[in-house]
Amino acid sequence: MNEKRRFLGALPRQLGISTAELVAVIAVSGLLTVVGVPSLNDAKRCAAMTRSIAQVHGLLVRSRAVAVMRSRRCAVVFDREADGSWRCFVAEDGDGDGVRRTDISSGTDPVVDGVVVIAAGGAGPGILQDGAVPDPSGRGSLGGDLTDPIRAGQGNIITFSSNGTATPSSVYFTDHSRRMVVLRIYGGTGRINRLSWRRGWSQWKQG
Repeated sequence: MNEKRRFLGALPRQLGISTAELVAVIAVSGLLTVVGVPSLNDAKRCAAMTRSIAQVHGLLVRSRAVAVMRSRRCAVVFDREADGSWRCFVAEDGDGDGVRRTDISSGTDPVVDGVVVIAAGGAGPGILQDGAVPDPSGRGSLGGDLTDPIRAGQGNIITFSSNGTATPSSVYFTDHSRRMVVLRIYGGTGRINRLSWRRGWSQWKQG
């Protein structure tokens, strides 16, 4: 044991550094590790938000394509589960009266694309709550029910028609830290536009 202690005590001298310098290096290394944790968490949140945006965007594109190809209305339906997760899927109008939840339940309006589930608690559909968020339209702050990130009229259903038009809608995403993204669906064209916002920005930016 004494030999081991003598060996460890000799290390700083053999490396050409003092004991104080060695302690400083260890302290700095520990600090860098602690500082790196938030960055890793930010990266995970960013990746989760990017994934959920891509999933929802894919459903919107798929819904519009089905509506145009089959000459019947098709919709992306959003359901918020009791645990806070989101269930999203594409349903087709089977009886000509629009996509309705009662018809989905009865099977009259069939689900034509795989169901996407976005887990609760992670980055995904949502609106930052602590502080004002500007309205993407450029008119003041975002209003309405800030706990509801799906702005698609009644029922959280975004419908596309056979000629490509859509329910004017906005779907908000957040990393629950400082970033937000909105997918805005324009009624007259069905076009999907993506805007981004971060804390400190006075307005939303393209992309």
